[in-house]
Amino acid sequence: MFSVSVRTFVSGIILLLFSVAAKAQTKPPAEAELTTFYDQLNAYRTARYQPLPDLEALQLPSTFSGADLRALHLQDRHIVRVDLVYTAFRLNPTFNQRQLNLSRIRNLAAGVPGLLQDESVTWTLVEQTGCNSPTECQPFFHGFVVYVARHATAATSRADLDSLTRKLRILEKKRPKAAKKSPGKKVACNLPISRFSNRQMARSLRRYYHCSQRDVQLVKFDLTVAADGTIKTVKVLPSARPVCTAELEEAIRRSVAFNSGFPVAGKMFPFSAKGVVRLPIGPLQLLGEADMGFTTFALPDSAARLYRVFLKKKNKQHKNDYCEARITKAGELLAASDTAAVELPLPPDAGVVTRVMQRHPEWSKEVVVTDATGSMFPYTYDLLAWLQLSALEEPKTFVFFNDGNDQPDKDKRVGKTGGFHHVKTDSYEAIKNKLIETMKAGGGGDAPENDAEALLYAQQLAGPDASPDLILIADNYTFPRDAKLLKNTTAQVRIILCGVHDYINPKYLALARKHGFTLHTIEGDIENLSKLLEGETITIQGQQYQVTKDGFKLMQKT
Repeated sequence: MFSVSVRTFVSGIILLLFSVAAKAQTKPPAEAELTTFYDQLNAYRTARYQPLPDLEALQLPSTFSGADLRALHLQDRHIVRVDLVYTAFRLNPTFNQRQLNLSRIRNLAAGVPGLLQDESVTWTLVEQTGCNSPTECQPFFHGFVVYVARHATAATSRADLDSLTRKLRILEKKRPKAAKKSPGKKVACNLPISRFSNRQMARSLRRYYHCSQRDVQLVKFDLTVAADGTIKTVKVLPSARPVCTAELEEAIRRSVAFNSGFPVAGKMFPFSAKGVVRLPIGPLQLLGEADMGFTTFALPDSAARLYRVFLKKKNKQHKNDYCEARITKAGELLAASDTAAVELPLPPDAGVVTRVMQRHPEWSKEVVVTDATGSMFPYTYDLLAWLQLSALEEPKTFVFFNDGNDQPDKDKRVGKTGGFHHVKTDSYEAIKNKLIETMKAGGGGDAPENDAEALLYAQQLAGPDASPDLILIADNYTFPRDAKLLKNTTAQVRIILCGVHDYINPKYLALARKHGFTLHTIEGDIENLSKLLEGETITIQGQQYQVTKDGFKLMQKT
């Protein structure tokens, strides 16, 4: 792919892929159909591809064989996203990347029948720009990254339900009165350890950031870091003067590394960090500790409920900044229980339902429609946590759905899947019991759910003359299989998207624009999408999207 001499090798790959397709005995998509499909794909550029942290990623190199494809059992997996990853570098300027991409997609589709027609799958082209020679590009991944969702079974549903009920018991314990509240027992705490000094990070940043904007300023940034120390997200905050945001974020990502997560009480937690960079980056010999560094660290909400962490500045007893931590009552209860069984890993936006509901106290009469399948466990818990802390003033209708009450996937029919359980009450206990009833009745099975059918069911509950406002709590990564059922809906739907860590699913943006719905994430509200015209580009939470004839395309991280 990098030179004329390699073109023969690429041709061999394509012939091999055609043989894989032939063995699959599946009619390939028509050329016009494939071209139309390709032109609507999400596409963005990045220095080097980083797999999404919250989904299981299966790699299929560009040189995959039929045996490689069969080994992944893709036809038996619930695919939610497919990324086709390649590098921008080429020695031959006449090399046609588009044709090669089309060939690769054609042959993958032939090996996995129905993949192109599955509307719940998000496809993305990812062009890597971080290498400039065959030697540099050799270690970069080339091929497909296929993201799959967990298949809910009776066993996984029981585990989710057990975890939920244990967490609720902790949540429902009576809190001690303020006058009697104990400061908590002191536990071990250390600040996350960076692999590099501030000076080393500044030197690295100078190598990777070459923006022509030279205004003198301090630019703040936020990081989220996994429990193993892996950098998950980098976000440069708005600054007084222009910067090359995308380039700066990538330079920070490449310049920062941690040995581990945030160590508290002998455990490692994911964490967030805030930092600052002094721009422009000066000469290497003049760079010092003040040119780049971290200003604060914080545990995620789920861990902060268990431990109170206090950041301290260095003093006579401590040569560096340090932390102190105390265990909370909830942490003591958790420590006394079987912690290995209690805690499932929580996503960074596990508190999205509470955050959105707190932003919108005016949403008092809406019907709440909630996906209660296994993938939504952290968010159904968050819904109940919000309900317990903010008692309802009047009865409210809740519709929980589980995609068919454990109906086999092969028997599910659009519009006739069912699995609905509803209650109208102002009682927290009644709502909790109805949710548990729904989870016991089924775990969901395949990844795409019957959200649209659930919305229509909720609308029917209000009666034929009503046009209710609905709140849908939905999974960002798994788009409903039955969205076409909403073509004639008159309801105003507010969609709380759960699991928005890297991007907003363009299919939800298209759905909101088409029907006048609104979208809500932990970071903010997305409204008035229906006012956008075809061809317009919009930036939402750091990502660029272009309005197309058929919806939205993910374009580029800003």
